[in-house]
Amino acid sequence: MTDQELNARFESVAKVIKAEIKAEIKAEGVTTRRHFDVVAEGLRADIKMIAEGHDALREDMAGVKAGQARLETRQERLEIRQFALEHRQGRLEERQERLEERQGRLEERQGRLEERQGRLEERQGRLEDRQVTLEENQQALVDGQRTLVTEVRLLTLRLGP
Repeated sequence: MTDQELNARFESVAKVIKAEIKAEIKAEGVTTRRHFDVVAEGLRADIKMIAEGHDALREDMAGVKAGQARLETRQERLEIRQFALEHRQGRLEERQERLEERQGRLEERQGRLEERQGRLEERQGRLEDRQVTLEENQQALVDGQRTLVTEVRLLTLRLGP
């Protein structure tokens, strides 16, 4: 066999091998394409789920912000009420002092004035009880607001930039 024949034979074998390799590469490409299509579909589903989760979180955050605004409004109302009660209490204390002065000057009306004073003290006690309750409610609101702020911060950290 001559060199030309040998070269021709090698070239024909090389063509056959190249054709087989191309066919295998093409078949592997089709398989790889199917695999990536499946992977891409899975990624689409995951991305959709993440997007829906973000939408839900956005809605939840809107609800949290609205709730926080309501709590702040309620807290302001409670503070106004507390100031009004403190004002009333101050007026009652002034009134009680005047009654005590009159008691000294008007001994014949002492019995009635002591009754009035007793009623005033009961009112004052109720007002103080209300004030304590309002202060407890205000503290509970502040604690709730702090908890909400902490939760909002944690949610913000989870959501990332």
